[in-house]
Amino acid sequence: MSRVVVCHGIGYQYKHAETMLTEWYDALRVGMTDAAHPVPDPAEVAAVYYGSCFRSRDTKSGGADDELADIPSYQIGDVRDPFELELLEAFAEGTDAPLADGKGLGQIALRRLERYEGLGKPMGRTVIWMIRQVRRYLDASDTVRACAQQRFARVVTPDTRVVIGHSLGSVVAYEALRAHPEWNVHTFISLGSPLGLRAVQDRLLPSPPSAGDALPPVERWVNVAAKDDPIALVKHLAPAFGDVDDQPVVNLPWHKPGKYFFGSHSVLRYLTTEEVADAVARALPAADR
Repeated sequence: MSRVVVCHGIGYQYKHAETMLTEWYDALRVGMTDAAHPVPDPAEVAAVYYGSCFRSRDTKSGGADDELADIPSYQIGDVRDPFELELLEAFAEGTDAPLADGKGLGQIALRRLERYEGLGKPMGRTVIWMIRQVRRYLDASDTVRACAQQRFARVVTPDTRVVIGHSLGSVVAYEALRAHPEWNVHTFISLGSPLGLRAVQDRLLPSPPSAGDALPPVERWVNVAAKDDPIALVKHLAPAFGDVDDQPVVNLPWHKPGKYFFGSHSVLRYLTTEEVADAVARALPAADR
């Protein structure tokens, strides 16, 4: 009876669906309680977990206490793919961090992101690792997309009315909804989404038919983007996709040592906003009438 389905973004390959769902549900519960809305029962909320799609079968986690320990020691020289460089430069442009010195645009962009408070001043290897996951999902020759879409399709049920996707998860959710017009989903909520980037749009499957006419088959699409979130570089998706309810928010930066970057891009910040609570509350009764 999964009336609400949530889909994570990057950085979950060493987590599990149960851990993710517990964290996300608690944040959603707080947001809906604060907004004086009925809170869905825990049994009504399900998670699409595709983090392990990025892992080989023999990959093991180094330990949950320090998640950053599992990230390879990437350096700017490891960024050779043109799409990864394009993403790196685009996300850097979305920050208000001061310009940095460096050899080449890629290194300059990386150093700007490392200095950005809105992402908790992430280490360079974390930024590269993040961008590499986006590239892998959108790479037609990689297996990640097919794996993620199969996981998504297994979670959605005839009772599903709300789909929430954060970061890369909003891209996964968008493609899943477009590929399954038979689903009875009422509302799609995208959080901190990179869908506004043309580099991402050009790699979507199925391809959007045309600018301003690329809506998934839902009654309502609510896009929530934080002012200081560089991943959601393009805050308004309506010009590219059509009838999208774009809602800006302010997420106060939050950084916890030993964990993935949080900052303004934190899904837990997004889930506690009144905008998300209102969208969920509006969708569930509307679907049940």
